[in-house]
This record gives sequence, structure tokens and C-alpha cells, in this order.
Amino acid sequence: MQDVVEVLAAAGPHRGGSPNLALSVLLALLSACAFAVSTVVQHRAATVAGQDLPQGAVLRLVGKLVRNKAWIGGQAAALTGFCLHAAALKFGPVVVVQPLLSGGLVISLALGALVDRRHPERLLPEKGQWIAAGVVAVTLGLFVVSARPDHGGAFARPGPLLVCVGAAAAVMLLGALWALRPGAAHKALVLGLGAGFGFGITGLLLKDVVAHPPGELLTSWTTYLLLASGAASITFAQWAYQSGQLIECLPVMAILEPLVAVGLAAPVYGERLAPGVLATTGQVVGVLGLVAGVAVLARRTAARETTSVPLAVPAPAPAPPPA
Repeated sequence: MQDVVEVLAAAGPHRGGSPNLALSVLLALLSACAFAVSTVVQHRAATVAGQDLPQGAVLRLVGKLVRNKAWIGGQAAALTGFCLHAAALKFGPVVVVQPLLSGGLVISLALGALVDRRHPERLLPEKGQWIAAGVVAVTLGLFVVSARPDHGGAFARPGPLLVCVGAAAAVMLLGALWALRPGAAHKALVLGLGAGFGFGITGLLLKDVVAHPPGELLTSWTTYLLLASGAASITFAQWAYQSGQLIECLPVMAILEPLVAVGLAAPVYGERLAPGVLATTGQVVGVLGLVAGVAVLARRTAARETTSVPLAVPAPAPAPPPA
């Protein structure tokens, strides 16, 4: 990932360069598409590869997947999505880029439906999922149009950023302590909260990292915080998936990631949304509709999954029927 960040840091505007909102929106949408392709391809590859394996044979499944061209292609799509996400943050504000990534849920739904139409044994999305996807698309567009944000600074303000990172670390620590308690209730939900906060902070850190010239990446403290935050967030997400049903943790993660980033963009980068009654109304309606749509879509999608692991993570095959 270090090489990827260096390439992105070398491209586009450097210190004091002019932001480009239209390009940022385009890159964010392309990033959402790439992540959606990655999710669908990896999930389908894992489903097929795990059909002839006994329950819990995760290591054997991983061994099959690393030799599966489709799954490898899904990983390449995920890397492409990360690069596009970083580039979008380099050219545009956090308050626009992070919510646009939520559109990946809608794109995943559509792509999954196209793929699954050729497999009669697979369930197609229900009407409620399509309605929620439409709500996400409409309210996301409303928010972006009404936001018209002040781009703020290219680099994060160290004090507020460290406070935000410390707060996220505290949330994750408390979540871990809760999950380690024997018999603790709602472990997946609590761990999902930690992962959602962590991913939101990771987006804030990524914007600062790609604003640095390549020669400063290894000496910038935000580079190492980004790596630590990303690793911790992924770990918490996997822990949440293994601790309970997907329906308990996926919605909260899908909602918190953009909300945390948007809510903290003002103190960290000085990004301000457009003032005025009409603009504010559009922003509030857009955010509320986006949160509701993402929550319903994620919850309905998770409820239709038969496993308790995420779409892009190898899933153990169901136990064979008794003889």
C-alpha cells in the first residue's frame, strides 16, 4: 500500500493546489463501483469454492481462493477502489467523498442481481431492498448537490486529528474489553461500532497522507497512523463478523463510516457546508434519508445472507446433511 500512496501523492495538486470537486465526485463514484465489483466477485467466488468443503474449513477455503482467478480479480478491484478513494480525497473534500462511497451498497445490489439471475438457486433482491437502494441514491444526490462545501485545508490540523484518533481508539478499546467478557451480549454490534469509527477515522487520515509529496511519506506521522487505523479497523470488522450475525454489525458499520468522517471534517480540515435555509434543509434531509436508506438496505441484505461473515470474506460451507 505504501507504493500506491506514493503514486497518489505524486499526482494532482500539491501544496496549495486547486481542488476539483467534479473530478473528486467522479473518482469517488468510480471507487464505489470498484469496491462493489470486489464485493460481488469475492462473495460469489467464496460461495462456489466452499461448496465441497466441510463446515469451518476456513484455511482450506483460503487455499482454494488464492488460486481462484475470479477471487484474485476481486482483490485487484478492491485495490483499485482504494486508489480511486485516495485520489478522490486528494482532489475533493471529505464531506462529499465519504458519503458517495455509501453508494457502493446500491451498486453491489445491482451487480449481485445481474450475476445471480443466471443461478436459479440463488435469491434475488426483494422489493424492499430496491426501494432502500433508491432512497440511498436520491438522498445521496440531494446531499451532494446541497452541500457545496468549502474545501478547507489539504492537510489535517494536528490537534483535532489526534483528539479524533484518540477518541476512536478509546471506542475500540472499550469495544474489545466488552467483547472479551464471557457471555457478553451484542458482541457483534459493539465491535461493529468500533470498526465503523475506525474506518471513518481512516478516511480522515487518508486525505492528509495523499496530500504529502512522496518524499515526505515515510517521515509523516499520519502515514503510520493511517496504517495502524486501517489494520485495527479491518481486525475489528473481522472480529465483529465472527462474533455474531451479519445483520447486527453491518448496518452500524455502513452508517458510522461516512457519518464519523463527515462530522469530523470541520474541526480536522475546516470543511464547511453551504449556509442558508434551503441548503441546510437539503443537507439535513439528505443525511437523514441516507442514514435510513443505508440502514434498511444493509439490514435487509444481511438478513438474506445465510452465513455470519461478510460478503467479501470467505465463508465456511454449510455442514453436509446426515447420512
